Amino acid sequence: MTMAPVTRIRIGARTSPLARAQADQVAALLTAAGAQCEFVGVTTTGDTDRRHLTEIGGTGVFAQAVREALRTGEIDLAVHSLKDLPTAPAEGLEVVAHPVREDVRDLLVGSRLDDLPDGARVGTGSPRRAAQLHAWAAATGRTVEAVPVRGNVDRRIGLAASGELDAVLLAAAGLNRLGRVPDLPTELLPLEVMLPAAGQGALALEMSLEAPAEIRALVAGLDDPATRAAVTAERGFLAALEAGCLAPAGAAAEVNPGCGIGPDLTMAVVVGRTWVGGSATGGLIRAADAAPRADALALGERLAHRVLAELGTTHDTHDN
Repeated sequence: MTMAPVTRIRIGARTSPLARAQADQVAALLTAAGAQCEFVGVTTTGDTDRRHLTEIGGTGVFAQAVREALRTGEIDLAVHSLKDLPTAPAEGLEVVAHPVREDVRDLLVGSRLDDLPDGARVGTGSPRRAAQLHAWAAATGRTVEAVPVRGNVDRRIGLAASGELDAVLLAAAGLNRLGRVPDLPTELLPLEVMLPAAGQGALALEMSLEAPAEIRALVAGLDDPATRAAVTAERGFLAALEAGCLAPAGAAAEVNPGCGIGPDLTMAVVVGRTWVGGSATGGLIRAADAAPRADALALGERLAHRVLAELGTTHDTHDN
């Protein structure tokens, strides 16, 4: 009896511990489906340039080199953190699958939110997190300082463990994928306090349009329809807002279990009115709506237009 040939897939991603963990999880799923996987590490601009992301322009700095490896045929499949991808499609490439999403929430490490002292120094390189943190502080009658930080998960946690910072903000998804449980006080922040980045907790499995059909079929089998609907709405919001991944904008969409009839996709968004010198001024704009999951993109765009109408002509949501 002739054995069917094994499909070999070269999986490319950044070389950071988290990127490798994400690639390994995808490899495990593809291996279970009958493929043979090989990891190919790619060094990106975001890995070599140690300036803060607000200085180098965050959109695409962690994806460009991995995408180039796809175009040149060095790899067959790219595994990205979806929130790192620009919303504009990449020429010659396609996101074939979004596997089941991890926790979308942000995690405060080093303290519980209500235990932060007045004037607390909280580490985050994200204007989105900083804007919402400042809004929470203003609503509770205290002040906080958002301190720009970079580096891997352990380095950031170390800043809180050493007392250099009172706490740091991280994506829960990253710690979950690394199996990392900080030996410090932690709190998962409710979405009412901290909406995530569009696509946070989701992966994007990207391939060349010229990829072999057998590889494409295996990868497409990992797509989760509920995750795809949610991130389509969130990234539609970001694109219509014309905001990069470093803008003070958050979005969270969720498909409610059911038969898929009626407005079963709910979404909440937030945007800082302005972002000046690392501080949010003018407060936040919040909006929410629902739609059938088939109208995910339209839902995101509708919420963006609603926010833009409230911002008027004074808004500055871009990341430059």
